[in-house]
Amino acid sequence: MKLQAFRIENFRSIVDTGMQTISPDNITCLIGQNESGKTSILEGLQVFSSGNISEDVLRSDLSLPRVTCRFGAPEGYFKNKLRPVNDEFDRIIDSLDTITLVRSWKADLKSQVDIGGELLVYFEESEEKKNKVLTEIGEKINELFSELNDKRAKKETLSSEQIDIQQKLDKHPAKRTGLKLFKKKTDDLKDDNDNTIDELNNALEKNRKDINNINAFLDDNSTLINVVDEWSDIVSVLDDVNNRLDEISLRLEERHQTMTLLSGPSMADLSRGEWEKVLSEYKSANTRKEELEKERDLKILKFGFVQEGLDEEKASAKLRKIKRDRHNEYLTRELGELFLGDCPHFKIFEDFGSLLPNRIDMEDLVSDNQNVEGYKAARNFLTLAELDYTFFQQPSSRILKQKIENLNAKLTLDFQDFWQQYVGKHNKIRINFELDHYSTNHGEKAGKPYLEFWVKDEGERLYPKQRSRGVRWFLSFYLELMAASKKGKKQIILLVDEPGVSLHARAQEDVLKVFEDIKENMQVIYTTHSPNLVDINKLHRVLAVQRDDVANHRSTTVILDAARLGDASPDTLSPLQSIMGNPVGNQEFSIDKYNIIVNDVGTFYLMNAAMNLTGYKGKIHFIPSTDSSSIPLMCNILMGWGMKFAVLLFHNEKEIEVARQLEKIVFTDSPGENEYIIIMPDDFKNAEDLLSTLDFKNMILKSREGITVCNSEYISSNDLPRNFLMSKFLGDINKGNISRSDLDEESRENLVLLINILQRFK
Repeated sequence: MKLQAFRIENFRSIVDTGMQTISPDNITCLIGQNESGKTSILEGLQVFSSGNISEDVLRSDLSLPRVTCRFGAPEGYFKNKLRPVNDEFDRIIDSLDTITLVRSWKADLKSQVDIGGELLVYFEESEEKKNKVLTEIGEKINELFSELNDKRAKKETLSSEQIDIQQKLDKHPAKRTGLKLFKKKTDDLKDDNDNTIDELNNALEKNRKDINNINAFLDDNSTLINVVDEWSDIVSVLDDVNNRLDEISLRLEERHQTMTLLSGPSMADLSRGEWEKVLSEYKSANTRKEELEKERDLKILKFGFVQEGLDEEKASAKLRKIKRDRHNEYLTRELGELFLGDCPHFKIFEDFGSLLPNRIDMEDLVSDNQNVEGYKAARNFLTLAELDYTFFQQPSSRILKQKIENLNAKLTLDFQDFWQQYVGKHNKIRINFELDHYSTNHGEKAGKPYLEFWVKDEGERLYPKQRSRGVRWFLSFYLELMAASKKGKKQIILLVDEPGVSLHARAQEDVLKVFEDIKENMQVIYTTHSPNLVDINKLHRVLAVQRDDVANHRSTTVILDAARLGDASPDTLSPLQSIMGNPVGNQEFSIDKYNIIVNDVGTFYLMNAAMNLTGYKGKIHFIPSTDSSSIPLMCNILMGWGMKFAVLLFHNEKEIEVARQLEKIVFTDSPGENEYIIIMPDDFKNAEDLLSTLDFKNMILKSREGITVCNSEYISSNDLPRNFLMSKFLGDINKGNISRSDLDEESRENLVLLINILQRFK
């Protein structure tokens, strides 16, 4: 599988990179100045694989990170990987050729990987349909729940009233036999509350009738009511779990606030055991929440089945079928973890941990102390040598020494092959490692073992740090590549932070050559602000990284692809300017004039010669490109700097194609005829064709040879030093050896044509 695009959110200085497409040829270059966020991008990609982050990557608003990666999948991958689920799911799977995975973190800084892309849309739509059904039934269950509560409360009230009425009846005067008061009838007698016995009997009858009605309702809806009661119990427990999660989340947020801003209520007083207990409770509470939500939803569905007329047995049977069907379906998290196992693994190479140290304690290697300098390089060395700690426990020092010598010889041969293959140079460098113990004058370390590394050449034995940065870097890079290939069959995407940052220009070019050679086997994403590590002819590889407010170090990181380099700051684009900008000494862009970009240095010389010969004083300033292919990038740079510019092209196939590119990626607002793209007429294949054949022979070639083709074709077919010839021509004009009067009529007319074209830029 190959990485196609990535997106990083809420990670250090990054709020949201947006989905960034990387180079299809397996090499992607992130250019930008220090503190722009280039390294954060590499770290964000690395934690996509590892899932491990700490509080120091959190932003001040404590938004939790998300990293999304899209990978290209080989043909037939999904069909072989997944079981059939349903017609719609299977149809989507058959049409897929990419995998989008999203790793997101929770408040306890634990993460999960979910599916994204088209499959996520399917799950979201399916979930939306399920939620719609649950919502509709949920409204009905809430109505019944409310009605049930009212009726139960009413019944309780009626029952209390019934007791009260019965007590009043039992004490009523009319119940006293043989008593006659002023010869009144018993029906006329009233109690202390002014109630007759008939009124109380009527009230009791009505009360019993109301209770019977409620009981009848409860009996008639007993199955539904049982479901509602079960649902209510689950919801009550779920509310308690959610409240507890809110409390724990607040505690976690307080800790993150303390760790990121050094402010707010501190949880530093918690012991490690207490803190682990908090994290464990958060995890178990989340698990319990998910379980309860599933139980709640099933009760809602069961309510719907019963309401439709199914009895308890049939409703339960239908529910069991739904459970079986859902068990066969995939979860987004399940698919995420399943696909992640087949995706390439991001591995970062940076100077502190990845460059081979002079010495490293065995204790640090055994305890996996990754904070010690050179840990990764030393670990890679041992992996490559297929060694573990037991190797060094050999009781015989003689046998151990012999084994180490054999390993040194093998590692040396392998490294020399690598250097020859990838760097293209012969060397006699030898790699050695030794096991030794600290002497008594090393205090607490006395007697403890350590590994020592040496890099030898013809007779000279030096520590890695004593060798050139180039040798040390390539050696460490070799260890990284070889160790990665030995650790398993899992593909690697190599992340290289500022490769060879302190190497000289030639060594940096060798680094780029290594990237070119290994790109067929692994993808490389690297950061740089060195012009020697950017291939100007492969602009599609470049992503520019900068802060959205360059003057504010607290601003966020943004990424600009090749089509948007015009929006990049001058500092961000400085590596590209260094490659393209000043091939003629101190030539610079002009702020107050129109910068006219031409195809190369030779044309630059001839254009300046034309200005001198004609005496034209217009507000134009010629800028040479290294060749016509880099013209679009120069346009983007000038556009980004807000400078006035135009492009002067000659009528040849390559520059006609450049004009098309400019309309697509630079002058997108005005396709077709564009006043800022000048294409000279058909007769002018290149700048030297402005001169007549006679003047070309006399003033540039200084030869009387017969020429039957245009001047530019003659130079090309005879492989003449064009830049040198044009430079001498300009020099002769500046010295006064050639003037306008020396030109023939054809040359003068052509120069007038050129000036008339350029006069539009004022």
